[in-house]
Amino acid sequence: METDTDVPPQTSGFRRIVLCVDSSDASHCAARFARRFAQHGVELTIAAVALDPRPLAPHAALSGLDLSAARRELLDDAQRAIADSSSALADKAAAVRTHVIDLAKERGDVAHALASKAKADHADLMILGTRQHHGLVRWLDPSVTDRLSQLAPCAMVVVPDGYESPREGGFQRILFAVDGSPTSFAAVKIGALLATPETEIRVVYVVDRAIRYSDFVPMTLLEDAFVKEGELAIAEAAQCLESLRNVTRAHVSANLVSTDISADDVSHALLRDAERWNADVLVMGTHGRRGVARAFFGSVANRVASLAKVPLMLVRDQHEESTPSPPLKNVG
Repeated sequence: METDTDVPPQTSGFRRIVLCVDSSDASHCAARFARRFAQHGVELTIAAVALDPRPLAPHAALSGLDLSAARRELLDDAQRAIADSSSALADKAAAVRTHVIDLAKERGDVAHALASKAKADHADLMILGTRQHHGLVRWLDPSVTDRLSQLAPCAMVVVPDGYESPREGGFQRILFAVDGSPTSFAAVKIGALLATPETEIRVVYVVDRAIRYSDFVPMTLLEDAFVKEGELAIAEAAQCLESLRNVTRAHVSANLVSTDISADDVSHALLRDAERWNADVLVMGTHGRRGVARAFFGSVANRVASLAKVPLMLVRDQHEESTPSPPLKNVG
């Protein structure tokens, strides 16, 4: 008979997951990443969107063109994308369902369609790949990721094109980026569900020294304000993490990270730190509120998503008062 100890603790907080796929290589990377979560007790939905061909050929009706063949091709492409991802998860224990969203019937755009699906499934987590280039039937590009980050009803992991997961199972190194806002602390609470007692955790705050300010405010005073807020933010986040049962206090570190004075920005400073530290996943909030020391999430989060070489978990501010559903109990 199985017990709760048979469920890997690093994913026990996420039991309803929507894997968003298309025919791109980025989706293949996302499907392989999703294997980490596809365990007993998890409900995983693989969703693909079939685009409506009419917006792609707006003058078809005027010229008498029949778009039914194009629609069938788009539907077939969505089915193939689902089949490819399903095969990547065939040996896993999760309960896997599939769903094709036909925009020719449901209308709207890709981001709204996927967000609606996640909401209807009461999803705890969305996983999707992202890449730099657009295509006719490959829709997981940065613009969709950007929009979906504003609409997702749950946490979202963005897996970069070309990413190869070095292992399955627990995350060995998780990097949390905080800015002192409620959004970033919500991201800490949600992202901590990925940790096990063996996980190394690093909390960072980026002191943005590259910004040019008005002469009315001396640069040294602003930098001092950044440092002060950063120290408070990482201390609060570290204290929150250290209080969790699945986190080992000795494995938690907190540091200030600074941008270069010129030709640099917060996104690149954060990604450099993630690469140097060999992070398995980067966790940050999105659409955080701006404060005295300039909360940097929102556009920065989307910039990081478009540049990151490691998976990025984004958490919206709606999670400030909520957490994912409790894990399902295993039964023999």
